[in-house]
Amino acid sequence: MGAIPEKGLVALTWIFTATALLLTAGRYGIRYRLRREFFRAFQLDDFFHGLACLALIGYMITSNLAFSLEYKIAADSSGFSSEEPTVDDLSRYFHFIIAISAIFWVVQYLVKLAFLAFYRSLFFISDGFMRAWWCVLVFTLVTFLANFISVFWSCGAPKNLYVVEKCSSLDSEIVIFRFVKMWCILNVLSDVAIMTLPLWMLKGTRLPIGQKVGVAVIFLLAFTDVIFDILRTLYTLRGGAVSIDILWDILELTIAIIISALPTYRSLLPGSSHKVSTSYKDLDNTGRQLKTKTASDGIVIKKQSYF
Repeated sequence: MGAIPEKGLVALTWIFTATALLLTAGRYGIRYRLRREFFRAFQLDDFFHGLACLALIGYMITSNLAFSLEYKIAADSSGFSSEEPTVDDLSRYFHFIIAISAIFWVVQYLVKLAFLAFYRSLFFISDGFMRAWWCVLVFTLVTFLANFISVFWSCGAPKNLYVVEKCSSLDSEIVIFRFVKMWCILNVLSDVAIMTLPLWMLKGTRLPIGQKVGVAVIFLLAFTDVIFDILRTLYTLRGGAVSIDILWDILELTIAIIISALPTYRSLLPGSSHKVSTSYKDLDNTGRQLKTKTASDGIVIKKQSYF
């Protein structure tokens, strides 16, 4: 049986979700305040972050709808209930699980795209960085397709989806066990690729110390999400309580959204300038006066307002 009561899990779900969404609202508010024009205040990373939040809401709603079924099936499997799930219950359960798993990867990878767009806005002037950026982007999309599409092979083949006998078979359990390990490996590898992408730029450019520290802090925050993914996978493979397993998923997604929202708050710290130029050519992506720093290899890095 679940270690967390169902009502408690529902409360935790929306507490974490509300925290992520409130920080997101603050992110957009700061962006708009710095530029004062809606269509110029927001960039591509804001777009992907917003889509991730919408997908997160869809994920949480779908998860909440599935809670009662998950608890019922877990109670029966653990011998804590004499009420055996019906075939209809199991069919609905597998429908929910497939949807939840698919949306999970959509949220994860929209956040990754938000980070990639953010790093591109920082270092786009460097040809070397952009070559590496395109390689990481392609790798990230490939890992997304592998993780997302494999969800529909969870019952052995797409034609077996929602067929209770197939999805509850031992063969299906073995397939899912292998997929869970594959999902973790691909997710972590894509995270590490994105996290390390800007680090080599920091050594070769004369960015202000504050900006370098900012990028390094985001690296450490993103590393937290990697740790969560590994721990969640280990817990799932060991067959822990269903409520804790669900909570790991919720934490991983909401923390990813929170990490994506945090960089913008750097502009609120003492010493951050909010002066807005009247010339569009002199503005960075949030409305600040552009300042340039020449890198050791001769490239010019435009200062962004994240840090």
